[in-house]
Amino acid sequence: MALTKDGKLFGWGYSENGRLGEMGQSTRAPSAEEYIGKTVDKYSSSMMEAVEKMVEEKIRSEDNMPIIWEPSLVHEASPLEVSDVSCGIDHSLILLSDGVLLSGGDNTYGQLGRKAGLPKLLPVDMSYKPFSISASVGHSLALCHTSTEGTDGVETGVLSWGWNCSSQLGRSGQEDIPALVNCLSGVRPVSTSAGRVHSVVLTSRGEVWTWGSGRNGRLGLGSSIDEAEPYLVDTLEGVEVLQVAAGMDHNLLLVAE
Repeated sequence: MALTKDGKLFGWGYSENGRLGEMGQSTRAPSAEEYIGKTVDKYSSSMMEAVEKMVEEKIRSEDNMPIIWEPSLVHEASPLEVSDVSCGIDHSLILLSDGVLLSGGDNTYGQLGRKAGLPKLLPVDMSYKPFSISASVGHSLALCHTSTEGTDGVETGVLSWGWNCSSQLGRSGQEDIPALVNCLSGVRPVSTSAGRVHSVVLTSRGEVWTWGSGRNGRLGLGSSIDEAEPYLVDTLEGVEVLQVAAGMDHNLLLVAE
């Protein structure tokens, strides 16, 4: 997807399940259970690998696929101004300038954050208005203002929802509905990014917090241990971090010279 300067949104590529809005042909894809059998837990790593393989094989075939070959206007967002967009592996998040968050695409792991299961872009079920979003493989993150008491007193928080196999939501409770990551209360997150099964946040003080899968050291905490709650990366003390970005299984930081 591409966001223009005047807030218009264009999408192209594989459009199944409404991840690009109501564009392209509507075809039914086999479910993950149908693809690899009903004996595999849909929240297991093998299930996610099978889903990724299914999508890749279907895209390669291109026969009778809902594909948008050239950038096209996302009609649901065309009357409105879009302020941010984030694409996961098979779902999309679209943030409107009035704070309404739309989601579309696959919802196997609850990554759309809404009860309505229709294959189109629809509002996410949340009580806060987000100002920044991040979509990943099976989970989603949103930065929201959680208080409005004066300019200096505005608090921010992170809402998470979707796949939680490695605690990448950073919280317990219902997974398919957005909820606050309570352990980040008071640290004022300003940026967030979702990896495959981990998450990272940058705060207003320049601190970096990570949680979820620690495999291959992706949390930056000196081990491969999973963290169920946000953990401060204290080895960055003294480093002025400007931006964080999570890849599938790694992270990058932009720092001041």
